[in-house]
Amino acid sequence: MDNKALLTLWKLEEMPTCDEGMMLAQAFLISCGEGVNRLGTEEPSDRITDLTACYMALVEHGEVCDNCNEV
Repeated sequence: MDNKALLTLWKLEEMPTCDEGMMLAQAFLISCGEGVNRLGTEEPSDRITDLTACYMALVEHGEVCDNCNEV
């Protein structure tokens, strides 16, 4: 999977976020893409750990950031 191609499909202007929130969201998307790339070649628990860590960092940031918490 081409991570850059995945990120170009993402409509950044439609997302209320700060720079840190954007970096965390990108890290989560890249981790998801890596899960597809590595399907069957790594232990699922390794990918789940990485996905969970990326997701929780994004959620925790969004809870305290006014820009990322905007609806």
